[in-house]
Amino acid sequence: MNPFQPNPRRVLVVEDKADEGELLGVLVQRGGHESLVVHSAREALASASDLRPDVALIDIGLPDMNGYDLTRALRAQPALEHCRFIAVTGHASQSAVARSISAGFEAHLLKPVNIEELLAAIAGRD
Repeated sequence: MNPFQPNPRRVLVVEDKADEGELLGVLVQRGGHESLVVHSAREALASASDLRPDVALIDIGLPDMNGYDLTRALRAQPALEHCRFIAVTGHASQSAVARSISAGFEAHLLKPVNIEELLAAIAGRD
């Protein structure tokens, strides 16, 4: 945690590719936030209510459940009612963005993620 970060957030990173997930976790931490990286929807569902993340970065193309359905399931948990959901994906089409919004994501970031855009989205400035 960065003591100079005005609003450090707890960030859940859900990415099935281990190296990409770890990189996102490091970027989140360098931005002054706390991160927990998990590699499946199952792990996200199991850990989210205990972590109570402020923000969830979710890959759309997960092997056990797509990110759209995962976001709907996480949004249904009372402990996550204030969580901000951000899609992190390679899907750039207008239909993918519309589907993200429909699923409950507040932001749709494309891979490779721009660090400034990532930190702005975490802070709620997108």
